[in-house]
Amino acid sequence: MPPHLRRFAASVLVLALCFWVLSEAPRQEGQGAEDGLQASRDLQATSQALVAAGKFGEALPLVRKLTEAYPGNHIYLGRLADIHGRLGQWAECAAAWEAYMKVSPTPWEALPGLGDAYLKQGRTRDAVGAFARGLELQPDNPDAVFFLGRAFEHDGQFQKARATYAKGLRQHPDYTDLRVGLARMTLFTGSALEAQRLAEEAVRRSPASVDARLVLGMALRSRGDLAGARRELERARALSPDYLDVLQVLGGVAEQQRDVAAARAAYGRILQLDPGHAAARARLAGLPQGGQP
Repeated sequence: MPPHLRRFAASVLVLALCFWVLSEAPRQEGQGAEDGLQASRDLQATSQALVAAGKFGEALPLVRKLTEAYPGNHIYLGRLADIHGRLGQWAECAAAWEAYMKVSPTPWEALPGLGDAYLKQGRTRDAVGAFARGLELQPDNPDAVFFLGRAFEHDGQFQKARATYAKGLRQHPDYTDLRVGLARMTLFTGSALEAQRLAEEAVRRSPASVDARLVLGMALRSRGDLAGARRELERARALSPDYLDVLQVLGGVAEQQRDVAAARAAYGRILQLDPGHAAARARLAGLPQGGQP
């Protein structure tokens, strides 16, 4: 079946399921169909209003009731997963997305939520598995390739991440994040010159990409070009002033250039944004007092 027909068929099925949800209701002994339908509608309306108001804790038990009444309804399961995620309940979020994947006509829509829920728990291997399933479901989707490569990165499997990004980039040469990911993994696996080339191409294609300029700055720093690295990192900071990774690398370059004031400013800003950032706190504590060493 052509892709556009598959999407149409899935849309029809989603609409049919929505109609089913509205026309069926949890039935208790002695309760009429109309009462059950109204109760279901009330739960839906109330839970949606609470979610819209940001009252996720109050919406949670209502949505849980809907999923218990209709365990095969992917719409409610997706809503449940989203609420758990907003509450930082990552194990429950992952479980809801897993249930969603089993019953949804579009199971790939559980991603990246499912994979990210595993990453938030430190379950990197489970995240890799989730994103691998997503790529199997949508082998031509560049986002699916990117998510899998990113999961390999989180799991420390840099060679697999590099291979995944490279394969994806061959299929989708205009996808900037794949090119940046490949540049980053190329740098991490030992080729600063090739990483620089890839990052320069990413910057040429996407001048506003902060990550492309960050990786280019890292590659230049690795090759000993501190002035060039700082130039790219300053450009990255101009695009995204509070990007912690940019500030951290910029602080390191400033240290190497013996620009203590700039290093202190970069690390200090990181700690303003994230007081628990241990690496920045350690670097800041190690700087000499005054403007110069």
